Amino acid sequence: MGMIQQATLMRELAGRRAELRDWLFREDREAVRNRILTESAFRPILEQLAAEGDRFLGQPIVELPWTLFRRVWEDGVRKTYEPVYFDRRQRLTALGLLSWLQPERDDYRDGLLDTVWAICGEFSWCVPVHFDSPPGVEPARYSVHERDVPDIGIGIDLFAAETAFALAEVMALTGHTWPQTVRSRVYREVYRRVFTPFLGGEYFWEHVRNNWAAVCAGSIGAAAIHMMEDEEELALVLEKALPTLGLFLEGYGDDGACLEGYMYWGYGFGFYTYFAELLGRRTGGALDLLANPKVKQLALFQQKCFLNGRKVVNFSDSPAEADVYIGLTHEMARRFPDMHVPAYTFQDKAVYDHCGRWAPALRNLIWFDPGMRGEGWETGSSYLADAQWMVSRVKKPEGTFCFAAKGGHNDEPHNHNDVGQFIVMAGEDTFLADMGAGLYTKPYFAPATRYSFFCNSALGHSVPIIKGVSQSVGWASGAVVKQAEVTPGYDRFVVELQEAYEVPGLQRLERSWTWRKQQDGGMPWLELEDTFEFATDQRDEVGAVTERFICPMMPVVAEAGRVELVGTEFKLLVRYDAALMEPDVETLPFLNHFGKEVLFYALDLKYRETEGERLQRLIFEFHFERLE
Repeated sequence: MGMIQQATLMRELAGRRAELRDWLFREDREAVRNRILTESAFRPILEQLAAEGDRFLGQPIVELPWTLFRRVWEDGVRKTYEPVYFDRRQRLTALGLLSWLQPERDDYRDGLLDTVWAICGEFSWCVPVHFDSPPGVEPARYSVHERDVPDIGIGIDLFAAETAFALAEVMALTGHTWPQTVRSRVYREVYRRVFTPFLGGEYFWEHVRNNWAAVCAGSIGAAAIHMMEDEEELALVLEKALPTLGLFLEGYGDDGACLEGYMYWGYGFGFYTYFAELLGRRTGGALDLLANPKVKQLALFQQKCFLNGRKVVNFSDSPAEADVYIGLTHEMARRFPDMHVPAYTFQDKAVYDHCGRWAPALRNLIWFDPGMRGEGWETGSSYLADAQWMVSRVKKPEGTFCFAAKGGHNDEPHNHNDVGQFIVMAGEDTFLADMGAGLYTKPYFAPATRYSFFCNSALGHSVPIIKGVSQSVGWASGAVVKQAEVTPGYDRFVVELQEAYEVPGLQRLERSWTWRKQQDGGMPWLELEDTFEFATDQRDEVGAVTERFICPMMPVVAEAGRVELVGTEFKLLVRYDAALMEPDVETLPFLNHFGKEVLFYALDLKYRETEGERLQRLIFEFHFERLE
């Protein structure tokens, strides 16, 4: 992909320029619009969309003043400026969709034009946190003879690139009814803020292998396909963008796992796909970025990381619950028969995400096929070898039971120090949990302070603490997989974790999970065994071991050797050797990704002081009971 030259691009682009419906739609545009308006499956989302449109038409566009902009550097909090910024993108998406679906509504069109005009007038399309420092702190030389003074608001981050994509596509869909003044301003601002600086500069995200690569390069490429009539200029943009999209794919292993979590899978892989589909149609199928064999494995990751219903494996900065990206899912299912289509309706679903992203919102409508009758997540176990994840879903008459565990290392994208972390679920109850993503602030991402947040620190995960020492950050702090076995009756996952700890004398820390799926009946249960081995002169360190388990409900010590976690449908019994360990419970207040305070609890089982031995095995059993 990265070696496609301008001459090749020019050849594939030449003479293929056609109407938009040939690029964005696989069938006639009006047929798609009529299907959305008339089929009952879409009715709930259209009702929500209409309510959102009325809400936006009934309130003014909120300004983005300097006082909000500056606070990001004063207190590091993103949730002052960004809600106002994203409110404008929500408005753009809602009114853009309504203007396309109901072109006879002049109020929708005028509201959309006011929104487009306001976005074109923003100081910057970047969010403030993505500037290294307040822009303009180094004064430029201004003169009436100086024509190259840099614009201090110009930059290309995720949101600037997305804004260009959204404006370009909204205008492509509805712009034939816009005044030329507004169309000209959109062209001017997208070229000034995105196309020209992209071709004239170099950005860090052009060299990364995560969601930034796909979102930024894919958005710029998509905007260019919609807006650039000059095929030579379009080829220049695509030639520069394609290598970055290639790096995005390189960031995934052959197992297709997204180490950043499901939310970022939908974000990065989604924008990769949105661009790839446009490019394929723009080139008459000659350039098909979805033909890469790795793309299929990326697509299949979704069905491996969902546990039950909306619950996902949420290692790293990932929320514990998510809706599927239904448009993306159906599009991938058309291409890959192995893609599982989940049960889905638009009932009670959000029209767009909290950032108001246009591209996935539109494709949730135009790619959704009501004829694809989905069903619940299938039972089964997966071992994702590159990520070192074991994930299992077991269905019994009593309900669905899930287990997930990871090895990995502590320098992963959106890293948490969580080597050896695991999740246990029954029905809708998560008993041993991952806290997931915290509230994003500047300190949250600063290397010096990131691991002061419990959700990022090993102290916020179900992993051992040794002599008060938790896991270290860094690529070298990783797991060595000793066994990963999936069978009909049990799954077994064994990892060595000693490299994740800087504890003198710790020679081996082996953690093994045996997930007994009870093939012949009964509810599954989990056995966990941790083996600690210390150097002879450090054997007293065994007595300094604390086994920590992170729980979303208060652990209750029922009796010696048994702790109970009570959910809504099930109870989890934690059994341990009371002669070796003593329980303690700590409350962990947590501010989640959406700014909501949630309580977690740390169940600490502390090893009792005994005569020192070099080697000690600590065994735990986790059994389910259904509540009456």
